[in-house]
This record gives sequence, structure tokens and C-alpha cells, in this order.
Amino acid sequence: LTFAAGAASVGYDTVRKRAAFDLDVAGTWGRRVERERLAYGWNTGAHVVAAYLNPPERAKSRSVQVNVTADGEARFYAGKVYGVGKAAAAMQINNISNTDDDDATQDLSDTRLNADLQIAIGGGYGRMLDVGGAIRVRRLSRTLDSARALGKPIDAATAQRLQLAWWGLRGERSLYQALVTTVAILREAGILLGEPDAGLSFEILNVLRDTQLFLRPSGLDVQIAIGEGYLRRPSVQDGQSPAAGQAGRVEQLLLQANYARQLADDTLELSGGVRGRYRLFAPETPPQPSPWAVEASARARKFTYGEHGDAFGVLDLSAGILLSDDDPLNDMDSELGMRFQSEVGFTYVLNQASGIRLAGTVALDGGELFFGATLEATYGLLTGTFAGL
Repeated sequence: LTFAAGAASVGYDTVRKRAAFDLDVAGTWGRRVERERLAYGWNTGAHVVAAYLNPPERAKSRSVQVNVTADGEARFYAGKVYGVGKAAAAMQINNISNTDDDDATQDLSDTRLNADLQIAIGGGYGRMLDVGGAIRVRRLSRTLDSARALGKPIDAATAQRLQLAWWGLRGERSLYQALVTTVAILREAGILLGEPDAGLSFEILNVLRDTQLFLRPSGLDVQIAIGEGYLRRPSVQDGQSPAAGQAGRVEQLLLQANYARQLADDTLELSGGVRGRYRLFAPETPPQPSPWAVEASARARKFTYGEHGDAFGVLDLSAGILLSDDDPLNDMDSELGMRFQSEVGFTYVLNQASGIRLAGTVALDGGELFFGATLEATYGLLTGTFAGL
């Protein structure tokens, strides 16, 4: 569950006697469940941008944009092959209201609605899993081995007990119970040689509270699907092409492939993906285009730690290319669109749920070269073992 405030301000100009207000807030919520034969998940989000300007006379201006999105999927596995069903919906409401200072006939109020509804069915091979829990077990094993306290390797049964125990204690505000339970399981299994001293206890504690182990994907997932949807756009009249290009029923072919792997004692993550879409059966009356788009991306993340296992930061490098063609009805305007972007950044970990990230970006878009820099800060209102950065 994530809430974000991009900007919010309230002001009053005493010279011009004018009040002003603007707001930019967003929130998202997602859930994912992976089982051997069934996997399902959904995401929802909302984004509101609003502004209000109120001079002393009659004139005033107000604008609001509200975006609401939701999507979900369910997969049914038979070994590594699966069938998939998907659904997605999006709605955008725009309202602009302007009151003229002198003439009421010049007042303007306009509200427009855009809505999308999509469903898709298809099949695929493989799956991507978050292996952060397994990495935590491996980190724990390496920590004990470095301290010469590892009696024998952590077997699969003990690894499962540890992960189930950590999951069961995920709601605890303190790591005390997780530490005591972990030591007890390791001692009972004959893996931990003796009671840990203060130094080893501190290092075990760092493994348990390492937020760099969340959302660590691994695996291969290839999928193809056919989608059926309906797009509602404003200003669509019978017999005329929509101003937005596409409206009404939309069928499309959807392709995607993702791969991720954890390397170098789980301190290096390599991932990449390819996505593509192509519109099928575009109507000829009124005419609508058949656009297509293909995107490929790759990312490497290097996780760094201090001498005793304290999480220090993440160095990330990514690159991506996007090719698209909007298939305009006038062939003279047809042109292949291309965007290439590369980014390098570093996130400094302040605590379990807070960090500062500085990144530089180079992009080539439509033949124009762009350079950019980004400074981001993430702050966790509550610290906790399962609060991911």
C-alpha cells in the first residue's frame, strides 16, 4: 500500500488579494498470491490533480483531473505451462471551470470523461517469483559460516520453517521475537553451534531486517494473449473518426517476456523484459488506425553492505528502447517513433524504509537528445521488518 504526495500548496497574495491552491496526490494498492497451480493478483490506484485560483473580483478558475485504475489477472498452471485471464479498467475525469470577471456569458464549464475496459485470455510458460525469503536464508547461512558458527548447511526443511516463522511474525513492531525464534530453530536443527555472542546476534539481526531483500525476482515468464476492450472517448459522432484515434471496440494482440536472475552471492540482480501490442480488426467505417508498439528493457542492480551486514545502498543501471507506429489514417504522416533511454543511479539506505536516490538520465526521443538528473527521497512513517524500500 503506497501513498504519495507530489505537490500541495495553499497561498494568499496580500497585494493582489488573491487566494491559490493546488494539490497532487496519488495512492496505490496491490496484492499477489502465488500457489503451485494457481496464481492471482490485482492492483488499484488513484491520482488527483487539482488547482483553484480566486481573485478578489468575480473571476475565478478551477480545474480537477481524477484518474482511477484497476487491473488483475489469474493464472492456472499445469507444470510450467499456464492459461491466463486478465482484466483492466481505467477512468479519467477532467473538469475545467472559469468565471469571467465582467461578462457572465463568457463563463466556461467543461467536463470530459475517458474510460477503458479491457479483458484478455491467453497462455504462457514459466513464472517470475520473489525469492527474497530464500535469499534471506542464504544470507543467514553465509553469516554463520563467516563467524564459524555453522554446524551444517541449512537444509530445505529448516529453510521452510524459517521463512514460515518470519512470515508469521511479519506484523510485529519489534524484531526481538523474530531473532529469538530464528536462533531457536537453528539450534534445534543443529545448524547453529552454541548460543550467538553479541557480535553474531547483531549480524543475524541485520539479516532479519534487511529491506534490500524485498521484491527480488527470479525466473522466466513468456506470455501471449488476445484482448477485447471498449474505449469511451469524448466528441465521437456517428460516421466520424474519433479525435483520439481509437474508440469503441478494440481488439489487440499482447506479447510479453520477462527474465530475472540473482548472482554474486545474491548481491547482483540482472533482469530484462520485452513487451509488445498490435491492434487487430480496426474498423473501416468510420476508419480507425492499427497502431503497434514494442518495448525492450534491461536493468542491473548491485546491493552493497557494510562490514557487519548493514544495508548500505543500491547501485542501479538500466536501459530501454521503445519502437512504435500510431498508423495514422493519412499515410503521408506515418513515421516510426523511437525512444532510447539509459539511467544510472544510487540509493543510499537511511533506515529500513527510508532512502535517498540520485540518478542521471540520457534519452534520445524523436531525434532529440535529453539529459536529466533526479533526486528522490523515500521516508517510512513506521519502521518495520516488512516495510520495503
